[in-house]
Amino acid sequence: MNLLIQMAWRNIWRSPWRSGVVVGAMALGVWAGVFMMGLAQGVNDARTASALDDYVGHAQITDSNFTANQDVQALLAQPERWTAALDAHPEVESWSERLVLMAVLQAGAASAPVQILAVDPERESRVFTAPRNVVSGALGSEGITLGQKLADQLGAGLGDRVVLSFQDVRGEIHTVLFAVEGIYDGVSNLIEGVQVYAPLTALAPEVLGGDSLAMARAAVHQIHFRVRTLDSLDATVAQIQGAVAEPGSAIVRTWRGISPDLSYADEVLAQSLLLFMAVILFAMAFGILNTMLMAILERTRELGMLMAIGLTRRKVFRLVVWETLLLSLAGMPIGLLLGHLTIAVTSRTGISIDGVDKGLAEFGLQSTIYPVSVPEFYLPIALLVAVLGLLSSLYPARKALKLNPIESMRVL
Repeated sequence: MNLLIQMAWRNIWRSPWRSGVVVGAMALGVWAGVFMMGLAQGVNDARTASALDDYVGHAQITDSNFTANQDVQALLAQPERWTAALDAHPEVESWSERLVLMAVLQAGAASAPVQILAVDPERESRVFTAPRNVVSGALGSEGITLGQKLADQLGAGLGDRVVLSFQDVRGEIHTVLFAVEGIYDGVSNLIEGVQVYAPLTALAPEVLGGDSLAMARAAVHQIHFRVRTLDSLDATVAQIQGAVAEPGSAIVRTWRGISPDLSYADEVLAQSLLLFMAVILFAMAFGILNTMLMAILERTRELGMLMAIGLTRRKVFRLVVWETLLLSLAGMPIGLLLGHLTIAVTSRTGISIDGVDKGLAEFGLQSTIYPVSVPEFYLPIALLVAVLGLLSSLYPARKALKLNPIESMRVL
């Protein structure tokens, strides 16, 4: 076996230029694949992190009926028990209560459907970044705060009067006049266009319809909270659920349950990246196949002589397979190293794509992308190279296997 491997390694370098081109092409293919995987992973990680910080949050406590149909009457029962459990847990960094309403906002002759988040400004700013990214005015306790895109769409500015129309817990329609107190700039233009902040203390009496019992319970629809490290999120959620006896219809969801599309994106991305790499390597396999076929045709006399002096057909087959595998695998570590180094450099400097920053903002992405290292894909890449190298060797090895020793030695 060792002798065959040594012979195979020497044989592939008998034509150094041809073998060098194949090895270099394989290295470049692996490098390009690894770098694109790191770039795509960086984009997805940035999108997820921005969404969690801006509007999704790490976890949420809400009523299951509210999750199912966004019913304004589905208030969270005894929220003070949940906030006490959050305050007592060392991994919980901050939390914020919300009343969530679907409403129509009218500014002058323009109007738009919006989602109102009635919040405590100070607590909300500890959980999410959007309330802190106020570009004009402030997230106050009297007026409302619009997203930049919504403000531009309605032509509304600071101090303008707007009208909110919504349904309260009794099913009655309320119309409330507010002044625009702030304009925020979120990471996603899509969210900016529909999400409006209002003070909880001002809006709660209107939403609760004068229900003194509900107001006494400090009724809310959601409690969002952040943990100190995302690695501890699942354990923290389980402990908080266990800390509240008889939770009723209340549920605790992590960000994967709040925004399943972010979780699905992680799963789909992993499969897509491997498929992308497989396509690159599959194309490279044809180059290796062609190189080995040329090598077999050029060495027909040599292979015939080896079989004539006693080298069995099985060993000839294995020799060609080893040559193909070594040719395939020679460029792989070079490509992995180059890809890893490129990602290490660009993860610090970033890659700026200012020309499409507006388009990226629609999906909550920044114009500078920071690739991330993807060592978890290195082993699958190595296996893909080995498998495709093995498959590429079968046809040339079969051609060598069919050679007739006597007729092969007559070939000039």
